[in-house]
Amino acid sequence: MGWKEILMEDILRLAREKGSPPSFGDVMEDSKVTKEEVEEAVRELERKNLARREGNKIVLTEEGKKAAEIIYNYHRTVERLFGHRVAHSFEHMGDRVSYIEKAGNAIPLVSFRPNEEGILVSMEVENPKAIARLMGVGLIPGARFRVVKGGKDLFVLDVGGRLVMVDGRVAEKLRGVKAYEEGSPCGPA
Repeated sequence: MGWKEILMEDILRLAREKGSPPSFGDVMEDSKVTKEEVEEAVRELERKNLARREGNKIVLTEEGKKAAEIIYNYHRTVERLFGHRVAHSFEHMGDRVSYIEKAGNAIPLVSFRPNEEGILVSMEVENPKAIARLMGVGLIPGARFRVVKGGKDLFVLDVGGRLVMVDGRVAEKLRGVKAYEEGSPCGPA
């Protein structure tokens, strides 16, 4: 999923959260993007008959309201379980992760070297406590990471400015792609 699709989902979610048409400024503040990026995303929403521009406001069509409801409900469910930051990441990860997996470039985390950056694609971890810990520190499919230190028994990762230690046995079950192989920069997710 490219930055434009992510921003389009952000606009739909924000419109539903507000309960009224968001302004360009609302979207810029919420998603940390430029006015030009918002304009491009709105043009695409208009092309797909999901929204229309009325002055500085983005008004959803009936189809847009249906899509916004689905995105909003998904976001709220995940937010109740894991918090806003994780929910925002989950909101966009499905298409991104399936794209990356289809590209066939996913490799075990243990194959990454120090200072290499990657995007987590899958977790083949069965222990619920280990899954909860990984998710709790933001290491979820779609998350960017940088290997600080790698070894057989322990990996130290930088995940969003937070240092995370991962046992070597767990790192063998995590798969990711090198960040430059994803095909597009991480957008405003």
